[in-house]
Amino acid sequence: MVSPAPAPAFALHVDDDLELVLREAWTAVPLADVIAANLEHLRAWEPWAQGEQTLEGLTAFTRAQLAAWLEGRAVPTAVRWRGRLVGAVGASVDTWTGTAELGYWVAADAQGHGVVTRSCRALVDHLVRDRGVGRVEARCVVANARSRAVAERLGLHLDGVLPAAMPLRGRREDVALYGLPADRWGG
Repeated sequence: MVSPAPAPAFALHVDDDLELVLREAWTAVPLADVIAANLEHLRAWEPWAQGEQTLEGLTAFTRAQLAAWLEGRAVPTAVRWRGRLVGAVGASVDTWTGTAELGYWVAADAQGHGVVTRSCRALVDHLVRDRGVGRVEARCVVANARSRAVAERLGLHLDGVLPAAMPLRGRREDVALYGLPADRWGG
């Protein structure tokens, strides 16, 4: 019998079927399974998915993110939708400038249900209201219409395009930079 996941040290309840839980050791195996099942889908847009994906690598990343969480430099969460982990939503926080950069991905079968937008909205609300960040940003490959739509639904504004800013599939892609000052966040 599989033991249930322990109660997370940090969680954001989004709604009845959606919750963000802190990426802790217990999240590594289920997230590794999601990544393995969606690797080709993720490689289209995520630079971290270009190389070999291993449980050891994901476990090391999880440990590093937890250390950054404890230092106030990250908010790393796993997305639990309808009772299962389906991806990750997080933020890197520059504590000097007070700027948080969002990152998000979900399994292909979780797309089209508002999972990422609702998750990011809850995370941005936490960052602005509870953590006091002054600005939120998101960077997306220009051709990634779904990720750009998430940023736009959150109310982030296109601040510009960074030419050849992200390595993907052996070439460099242009990146759309979205941003929003915290005082313009409406939730």
